[in-house]
Amino acid sequence: MAKKFAKKSKQYSAKKSQSNNSDLKTGNFFIKNKDILGRIAFTLLLLVVIRIGVYITVPGIRLTSDYQNAINNSQFFQLLSTLGGGTIGRFSILALGVSPYITASIIVQLLSTDVVPILTRWNKSGERGRKKLDKLTKVLMIPFALMQGIATIFTLQQQGVIEPGWSSDNVLASPAFYYVLVPLVMLAGSYFMLWIADQITIKGVGNGISIVIFIGIIVQLPNQIKATYDFWIPSNESINVFFDGIIKFSIYMLVFFVVIFSVVLMNEAERKVPIQQTGSGLIDSKDHTPYLPLKLNNAGVIPVIFASALISTPITIAQIIDPTASTATVNSANAFVRFTQHYLSFNTWWGIGIFAVMIVLFTFLYAQVQINPEKISENFQKSGTFIPGIKPGKDTTNFLKGTINRLSLFGAIFLAAIAALPYVISKLTNLPSQLAIGGTGLIICISVAIQTTQQLQGRITQHKFIESKKQNFTEEASTKSSTHIW
Repeated sequence: MAKKFAKKSKQYSAKKSQSNNSDLKTGNFFIKNKDILGRIAFTLLLLVVIRIGVYITVPGIRLTSDYQNAINNSQFFQLLSTLGGGTIGRFSILALGVSPYITASIIVQLLSTDVVPILTRWNKSGERGRKKLDKLTKVLMIPFALMQGIATIFTLQQQGVIEPGWSSDNVLASPAFYYVLVPLVMLAGSYFMLWIADQITIKGVGNGISIVIFIGIIVQLPNQIKATYDFWIPSNESINVFFDGIIKFSIYMLVFFVVIFSVVLMNEAERKVPIQQTGSGLIDSKDHTPYLPLKLNNAGVIPVIFASALISTPITIAQIIDPTASTATVNSANAFVRFTQHYLSFNTWWGIGIFAVMIVLFTFLYAQVQINPEKISENFQKSGTFIPGIKPGKDTTNFLKGTINRLSLFGAIFLAAIAALPYVISKLTNLPSQLAIGGTGLIICISVAIQTTQQLQGRITQHKFIESKKQNFTEEASTKSSTHIW
């Protein structure tokens, strides 16, 4: 009987593999997964819309030849470019991107962690409460968007890198145009970009906001590599300088790929906590042991985004107070601006250190939010599941808390090191920070790429499971109908 069952199972697996191969050969794979392909096509279409919007400059604004240098030399605009999807580079109608929404979501999430009772109640009331928090976040992003828009206009106008696109005697070229009309246009562009991100989340491949940030960073990567090549290998130089630049650029690219490999390894590393069901008996081998996966970095890329957005808020205010002040030198007469220049600028060791510490703190905070040990312990007790050698209840909760904290320690230090790496390299060498290896953009790109791939694989697996269930049900129905005498 056992031999007959094994033979049938082998025949079924061989038939299944043959059907999968035939699906790929005949094109049935694309027919069966047309929903997933439709989601991918829809996402790509919306990303094309975003890239078109990047080339539409705010109406009535003309950029001078020094505009790009002003953007590259400002920490405020570098952070805005990373979180906004790179749209500030052409001062487009989408210049702010989703940066105001991210800043507002940080405030709402912090206030909903037992700080404001009503927000805490919404946070714990399931999908309905999350929708209320999302609506509150979208309302709260209005002042942040206006503040960032005014800071952008005020700074660029004072530096003389933007000017009205028409004659100065026009009424719209007055300060009201700069500080009312243009920020409102930028606010509308930010809401439009947020709407696109929501559509990608609902009807596309998911992770809408992350995908929007991802595409803005990835399109700048070829230009970054080319700029780095030009930096190390300048034209019209001697042959010795040329070969020296080739060696430095080769080392740069080698370290670049090593950093990518390390970030991928960090994202995929996990601790497998063995679990067992009450009354299930001993497990025969480690291959069949069920486990609870706890990643080395449970918080993902969220701590880096949160730290970048939070550190950009006082810098935004400082740019409004004194737009002519530079983050490279402490030269402002205002005490608050000098504080941001000295302690929050990435050109100082204080600023780099505070940025790294904020990432570590956000990693610990968000890891506990992402994986709730009390909730897991409670679910284990309800389902009769336990960790071998650990008593159910409080001991399980303490064990999970300790394990998550130990994992988060390594993950947080690694995350902070990679995020601060370009500023450390820029501080130790003469390489500009926007060309250095690592950074927030690289972490976001790798994390979003891995998460999106896993989501697509999950959808394909779920679709195959549903199709197999339907096929088995059809075969059983036909078998039963054929055995009836009538």
